[in-house]
This record gives sequence, structure tokens and C-alpha cells, in this order.
Amino acid sequence: MKVSCLSEWLRRYRGRILLTFAGMGVGIYFALNWLLSINPFPVERLEALPESGVLLDRHNRVLTRTLTDEEQWRLPISLSQMSPWLKRATIAVEDERFRSHSGVDFVSVARASFQNIFALDVVSGASTLDMQLCRMLEPRPRTFEVKLSEAARAWRLKENLSKDEILQAYLNLAPYGGNLNGVEAASRRYFGKSAKELSLSEAALLAGIPQSPSRLRPDRYPGTAKRRRDKVLDRMCLEGMISRDVAQEAMSETIQLEPRPLTGGQSRHFVMEALHRRPSGGKTYFDLELQLEIERIAREHVKHLPTASEVAAVVIEVESGGLIAMLGGVDFEDPHGGQVNAAMAWRSPGSALKPFVFATAAADRRLDGETILSDAPVSFAGWTPENFDRTFSGEVSAGDALRWSLNLPALQVAREVGAVKAAGLAEGCGVRFRGDPVGRGGLAFVLGAVETRLLDLTNAYATLGRAGIRRNIRTFIDEPVVDARILDADVCAWLGHELSSWRFPSTEFEHLSPQSTPWFMRKTGTSSGRRDAWAVGHNGKYAVGVWVGRLSGMGDEAFVGAKVAEPVLARIFDLSQVRMTEAPEKPTPWTVARPIPLSAEDLKLAILSPEPGAVYRKIDELLEVRPKANLDGELLWFLNGRPLAGAEVRRTAVGIGRHELLCLTPMGAFARSRFEVR
Repeated sequence: MKVSCLSEWLRRYRGRILLTFAGMGVGIYFALNWLLSINPFPVERLEALPESGVLLDRHNRVLTRTLTDEEQWRLPISLSQMSPWLKRATIAVEDERFRSHSGVDFVSVARASFQNIFALDVVSGASTLDMQLCRMLEPRPRTFEVKLSEAARAWRLKENLSKDEILQAYLNLAPYGGNLNGVEAASRRYFGKSAKELSLSEAALLAGIPQSPSRLRPDRYPGTAKRRRDKVLDRMCLEGMISRDVAQEAMSETIQLEPRPLTGGQSRHFVMEALHRRPSGGKTYFDLELQLEIERIAREHVKHLPTASEVAAVVIEVESGGLIAMLGGVDFEDPHGGQVNAAMAWRSPGSALKPFVFATAAADRRLDGETILSDAPVSFAGWTPENFDRTFSGEVSAGDALRWSLNLPALQVAREVGAVKAAGLAEGCGVRFRGDPVGRGGLAFVLGAVETRLLDLTNAYATLGRAGIRRNIRTFIDEPVVDARILDADVCAWLGHELSSWRFPSTEFEHLSPQSTPWFMRKTGTSSGRRDAWAVGHNGKYAVGVWVGRLSGMGDEAFVGAKVAEPVLARIFDLSQVRMTEAPEKPTPWTVARPIPLSAEDLKLAILSPEPGAVYRKIDELLEVRPKANLDGELLWFLNGRPLAGAEVRRTAVGIGRHELLCLTPMGAFARSRFEVR
């Protein structure tokens, strides 16, 4: 009777029932489409994820890595760069039907729902790898609405990524304890190896961590991590990925971590400088193998130097301008200044600047190697400079004066061509000075009474090795090249000939024949008070600079360029990678049109700045002028007939037009400089 009534009721209301279900179906259809439409997968977030910076040498060896702006380690790699065990283990423990579902696993959803209902608690989840990826890209509170949104995004994920790409993104983003994101960072941190080199046991250990990264960290909770690893191996066995015997063998292995810092511990001075230039890292010209050889040479050498001595070295590839080695000191960990990069410190270069003074005169065809110069005592208004050995040679050739590093001939050349012009040429070649070299030091600039940096001075010698073309120092392979022609090639060739190791042998090779000696040109320098010892040169392929001294600036009798810096330079030039055994062609001779006059008289008064005949372009309202003469002592200055007094003697301002600066000594000697401001 009841069945008959029910049948009658169904016949009577069948249309309404069908209409109701149809309406519900349509509503659900539109609701799902609406849910999907408002929850696209945030592919732009995935593409914009910050990565740890990686600094590489020229052979792709890792020098160091850096944290992201979020203070996370994230080192994305491709799926092919990961261990196959890692991919299988992750799928087995996190989402066994990953390859078959479309982002949402409805079987797992149904199973989890029944388990949670009967347990009256959340005891099982149904998140797929797709859903977990969506959650990691935009972490939000775990509400029902958020879960629906993640499911919708996961469903739409296939529109943007393939299954392999989803797995790759997950493994590069998943948390593995602390600030480790992704399997590469975790593998290198816990095991000291790449993710591609992981064994089955190690891969299973990592695959289990993302479920609870803080609780399953193997470095802090090895017991808990091992139990989770064994569960992962068991899941792999149940999924048919490995046999039971293989699983048991992997479970029997003890957890052996080899913690490694993700930052590099080598070449720290170069690394700091490179990251200062580009925090995101990149591929550099740096050659780690050559750097280690130079560090070895420096460590051996410093054992024979006075206490607290330091050695710095720079190597620049002439052709590219690439910085391929930089040693800022022998022990970065030394608490007494080990972090100071001596290759970037401002120090006095001594006679290492003299080649640029002689090059200025040679470029003007005022001397060549045979030009006779005077090496006799001269008074510079009370200043009577001497040579290093406190002797004088009388008349010498320019070539010998340069090789023997005689001071008086160099000062004579600078006086004739203009110290400002010589300093300008040095700057043009790449030397950077701390302040105005001539304004601060006058003619003493020639003897290195100014400050520069080893890196910049070495680059200036690279200009000589490049036949007079200055090129910017390039740290990274992709940095643009900026060139400028500074010197004639024949002048650079002449300097190389005069200062070559074959014509002027280094003490390191004094017992060898020229054919057995590596070819290079170089110049040494010793600063006042023997605070700094220098040796800088090139062999046409590389430019090398060496500095020896104390970071405190305290001098020592041992700090002589030819004795403590040149040996390191010579050993670097003798390294197999650096060594050159063929000398360049001899320079083409030129006619000396107006030779440097041979004179041993006291210097005549001359105005060095502003130079006579100079033309300046006004930048601000007025141009600042700093009067400077070649003599010291009491001087009287007049600008356009008006006497200068007080601070005006050190600096004054002029406007557009022609000006005349007059300098007088108490004895009546005078010098005049006419210049123009436009």
C-alpha cells in the first residue's frame, strides 16, 4: 500500500522533481564555473618568486650564495637536476595519484571526508601537490572558503603547467626546515651535495620533511626524521616504486648529515666586492683555480716578512678587462683587520707611477730610450729630493732612468711636460687618485706622494698591455665594454721594451737565461717611510699588481718594492696559466722633435694650476680655481691684478671670461698663467 502511494506521488510530482534536480545541476554548474573564474592560478607569483643570488666563477664554480630579500634560501633547479628517487618519494608520500588527477583528487576527498566524520576530528587531508603549490604561493588561513579557492586554482593549474612543471615548482618551493626553500638548498645544507646526487635514503628523508618542517628537521630531531623517512620508504614500496628488500635496506641506513654552509668560504674579499656591485650575483671573470694559486704564493711569502705584514694582489685579463683574481689579504679571518681589502685600500704607490710620466713625454715625442737626462742634485725651493740609494749618476739615458727608478730625471721630465698633464694621462689610463694629485702633492706626485688603489693602478698597466686602450674593469661576464684610446701603441710598446723581464731581469730569475724566463714588463715602487711596497706590470695577456705592507700604515725597512713585492709578482707571472714565453715585437723608433733639456739648475717658478692656456667649461654659477705653484714657501698671488688673501690663496671662484693669475716670490721671481672660462 505504501509502495503504491509512493509511486503515485512520484508520478504526480516527477516533473517538479526533475525540474528541481535540473535547476540544482545548473546552479552547481554555474557556481563551479564562477568559482573557477574568480580563482585563476597565480602564475605571475610563481614567475616572480625571489631566488637566492649565486656568484659563479668563469668556469661556473660556485663562489657563494646569498639569501633572498625574505631571508630565505631558494635555489631553483630543473627536474632533470634532481634525483629520480626524490621525485618518486615525494609523489608516494604526498600525492600517490598525482599523475592521474586534474589537480583535485576526488577519491582522496571522499576518503578524508568519511574518516574525519567518523573520527569527529580532522585526521586526514586531501591536499594534492597541485593544491599545496597554490597554498605555498599564497599562504592564507585554513578556512573552508580558502580550501575551495585552492581547489579551484589547482583545477585550473593544468592550463598553465604540465605535471612535470607542477612537480618541479613544488620541489623548488616546499619548506625543508628553517629558512630552506626547495630541495637544492636543503640537499646542500643537510648533505653537502646537489639534489641530483641524493641516495634513496637521503631522498626519502627530504621528501618527508614538508609535512612538518619544524618538527622533522633532521639536524635537530634525527629520531623523528628517521621515522618519517621510513614511512616514506614504506609508501614507495606500497606504490610499487621499490621492492620490499630495497626499502628495508634503505631503512637500515643511519642518518648521516654533512652540514655545509650555503655561503662560500673562499676568495672572500673578491666575493664581497662582487656582491657589492651586484647583490643578485651572476657569472664573473674570476678564476678560482688561479686565485688559489696566488693565495698559496702569498701565504708562503708572508712567512718571511715582518710581523703583521699583508700581501694583496690583483690580476686583470688584458683582452677582456675581466678581474680574474683579487687577494685582499692572506687571512680574512684575522680579527686584526683581516676583512680589510688591501687591494681596494688607498695607499701611496711610490715610483710605480713613473712610467706614466715618461709616457707623457714620449707621447709628445720629447724623449725616447736614448734621450739623455740629468741625475744630479736639484733644489726645489728648499726641497732637495734624492734617489732611493742616495747617490747620483750624472747623465743617464731615459731608459736607464726608468729602469733604475731614478727620481731626479723623473722630476725633470714632469717639470718639462707638466705634472698636471702627466697626472691626467695616468688617470686616463685608469689610475684613480684620492683627491687632486698635483694640487696636494705638487711635483712630489711623480714620486708617489699621493694615494691610489692597487686595483686601479693594475688596470692602468692593463691599458699599457692593451696598446693604450683603456677598458673598464669588468667583474661580470655580461658587463658592457667601455673603451677609450689614451696612448699610442708605440709608446706602450716602448715602455714594455724598456721595463721587460728579459732586458731588466727579475731577481727571481737572475740565474735563468732569457729564453727560460717568462716575459713581462713591470715597475716597482716604495712609498715614503717604507710603508708600502709595490710591483705592477703586464705580459700582454694579464696585468698583475702586488702590494706588501701593514694595514696600520707602520713602515718597515723590509718594505721595498723590488725586494718584497716583485718576487710575488714574478711568481704569478711564472704560473702556467699566466706565463708568456714570447716577447712582443720591438717598438718602432720615433724622432724626438723637442728633447727634454739637460739642466741641473734650480727649478724656476711655474704655475701648475690652472695651467697656462687652459680652457675650462663652467658647470655652476662660478668656476672654483685652486692656485698651485711648483715651489713651496712664501708666495704672493694676484688674480686679474687683485691680490688674493686668506682662504682665497687656496681656492677662489671666477666667472666666464679670460683671466690672468700671477704668482710672485719674495725675491721677485714671477710666473703667469692666462686661462679662459666658457
